[in-house]
Amino acid sequence: MMQSSRRSALKLLGGAALTATAMPVLPAMAQTDLVVPNTYQNFKRGTIHSLHPERRIFNIIWEDLGRVKMRAADLVTNYPSLKVGNIVDTHWYDYLDFLIAKKTPATVAQGKAMIAKGARLQGIPGAQEPIRLWGMDGMVTKVDQGAGVLYIVNASAGFPEEPSPDSGEVIQLPPVRTDAGKSALAGIKPGDVVTTVWSQQTAIKATVIR
Repeated sequence: MMQSSRRSALKLLGGAALTATAMPVLPAMAQTDLVVPNTYQNFKRGTIHSLHPERRIFNIIWEDLGRVKMRAADLVTNYPSLKVGNIVDTHWYDYLDFLIAKKTPATVAQGKAMIAKGARLQGIPGAQEPIRLWGMDGMVTKVDQGAGVLYIVNASAGFPEEPSPDSGEVIQLPPVRTDAGKSALAGIKPGDVVTTVWSQQTAIKATVIR
């Protein structure tokens, strides 16, 4: 999971550019059901730091993670009544990788189709809206295979933070969690240009404690 002060934590120094090569992409999930498995659900108690009702966003501070921004799904029916300073028990899903691939016209098209479609939560009844997906492309400066983390020179503005990262800013992407993503990551090296798609951090329940 990515730490608090995300903007400062994600700004790193870049590396040298190399040319990109093609590699197989993940299964063509854009044409199938995109699912966030319920095994990725988290539960934690924290304090609401800020709210952005126009986007159903809230920032929560947890002692071990710091400040984390997430979107409240339609299942969070009490979102309009939440207030800054509330202590809440939150059920939520962290970032999940849906596409990790070297950038080609085909993988870019695949990623755009995924983002347009969105995903659903496995085994969660009552949700009417899809889980939002986002993407980021760029040149790889570092690959941490052990942690499953890519560092890229951002060539897009897809990271769901405010303000968006600048083009050319080096970004530490979330950890790759899926087996397909880890397999794709094994074939990526510094200098490759990649395209990636992720689910947004999403809350499905926020119970006010006080």
